[in-house]
Order: sequence, then structure tokens, then C-alpha cells
Amino acid sequence: MLFVERCLDLLKPGGRLGIVLPEGIFNNPSLTYVREFTEDRAYLRAVISLPQETFISSGASVKCSLLFLQKFTEEEQERFDETLAVARSEVSEKYREEISAERTRFETAIEKAKKAQSTDIRFALQKDLKDYLKRMAALQLTEARQLLKVRLDYPIFMYEAGKVGISATGEEDQNELYPNASLPADCEKSCLEWYRDFLADPAAFASLDRA
Repeated sequence: MLFVERCLDLLKPGGRLGIVLPEGIFNNPSLTYVREFTEDRAYLRAVISLPQETFISSGASVKCSLLFLQKFTEEEQERFDETLAVARSEVSEKYREEISAERTRFETAIEKAKKAQSTDIRFALQKDLKDYLKRMAALQLTEARQLLKVRLDYPIFMYEAGKVGISATGEEDQNELYPNASLPADCEKSCLEWYRDFLADPAAFASLDRA
């Protein structure tokens, strides 16, 4: 997290970054906060999945991807923040009455248990209220981010590479990442060429497996 944060801090507004990261960063539920931190500050331009054996010769067996980001300009960051704030406000208003009613119900029951000196029941109700409010906060945040992604939708290039120039033993291998003499025979185009086509017409890639 600190490494990604530092990389983004070093970029100028609008600056671009290419970084190799373990694929767990992209799909592990416990690392959602890292993805959201990044999405809140930069556009995800491309994700290139690398073969499992890419770094085995260097002693690392973890599967990685290349992530390409472009930091928001000041205007883009302001627009993002405003859109997220509006989404949060709308979702909060959506659940306001429901949460208020449930809080009142819990607080009434807690006060009743307190007067009856039912300590165990009171503690259990207080815990239930705390858990409920926590669940609702998480739900509202999830819905707000879903709204945000709809309102600030943009295309992201994704590619699964099979050959990236190095074998599991560290020897030179075929490479489909960019145009070169070692491009695999079954590759119509290199990853870089596909990306250039994607930039020219992202909509044309919407139905392709590689998009």
C-alpha cells in the first residue's frame, strides 16, 4: 500500500505509471482498500496478466500483472471527488429513514433492558446495534462506489499474455508483448498493437475475450 501510494505521489497530475504487482492485489477481497485507494487517484489504463513462470528464474513464483495507471489531473480529481460525494449522499438519503427507525427500535429496547437491570440483554442489544450500523455503513459504501463506476465509466484494456520473453529457467523465449522477431506464431498481433487498436476504438473490444 505504501509503495503504491509513494509511486502515485511521485507522479505529476496526468502522469503515467507502469508497475508490476502480484495478482492478489487485483482480486483478493481483503485488499479491496488498495484497489479503491488507487481508483480514487488515477485511471486504470491497462492490466497485462503475466505467465506464472515469469519470475521463477529470479526466485519468485507468485503470478503477477503489469498495471498501467494515469494520475488524475487536478480537474479530474475534483470531478471524481464531487461525483463520489454526491453518490454517497444519495445512498445515505436512501437508507436514512430505515436506519433511523432501526436505531430507535434498538435504543428503546436497550433503555428497557437498562431499567429492568438486564445487563446481559442490554450488552447484547448494544452489540447488535453496533453490528447493524457497521453492516449498513459497508452496504452504503458499496452502493455509492457502484454508482460512481456507472457515472464515471471508462474502458480498461486487459490482456492475458502467454509468452513474455523469458522462460521458467531464465532463458530467452518468445515474446508477445510488443512487435519483435520472436512473436509467437499463433499471435495475430502483439499486446502493444492490440492496445493501440483499443485506444483507437475501445467499443470494438467490448465483446472480445482479450478486451
